[in-house]
Amino acid sequence: MPTTKKVDLYLGMQIRKKREQKKISLTQAAKEMDVSPSLLSQIERGIVSPSISTLRIIADYLDTYIGVLLGERVSKENAVVVRANNRNRSVVQGEGVKLHILSPSNSNLEFLYDEYEINSSTGDKLYQHEGEECAFVIEGKLEIDLNGKKIILNKGDFIWFLSTIPHQITNSSDKKSLAIWVDSPPRF
Repeated sequence: MPTTKKVDLYLGMQIRKKREQKKISLTQAAKEMDVSPSLLSQIERGIVSPSISTLRIIADYLDTYIGVLLGERVSKENAVVVRANNRNRSVVQGEGVKLHILSPSNSNLEFLYDEYEINSSTGDKLYQHEGEECAFVIEGKLEIDLNGKKIILNKGDFIWFLSTIPHQITNSSDKKSLAIWVDSPPRF
């Protein structure tokens, strides 16, 4: 059974993620929900647990269900198959980096098949976000910059790290690099 603190952290991350996906500032959201910005900030950081009535207000405002914010799956399916010809969700991150989202949208994990063109990178700056992530290099060589510490991953290598560490991924190979990446909670 997860501890209350882990539930609060997950709940807060989900609320922040959904708010940011809607491109709404914390101050604006708090005002429109008629809660204090301080309270909403503390909820998003997992410092305090919202009351059931406040959680209902937040879920309604974010057009979602309380269960989704708590990590429950919306689907009643116990398994979902995503066929190769039905994968239609891809994200471009940086120049020459294409992330193909493999997992269904109702999963608590996000599996990605990443393609890194020669000399490509996830961007000019290090970035960070809530959660954790891991990767397995299928082809090529990736350089992972973890807040200034450079780690080279070759074909067959694996890495796990907390996503709150500022990071950047660069293809350091003379050919296209491929990797399977997993984020929790999902970002895209």
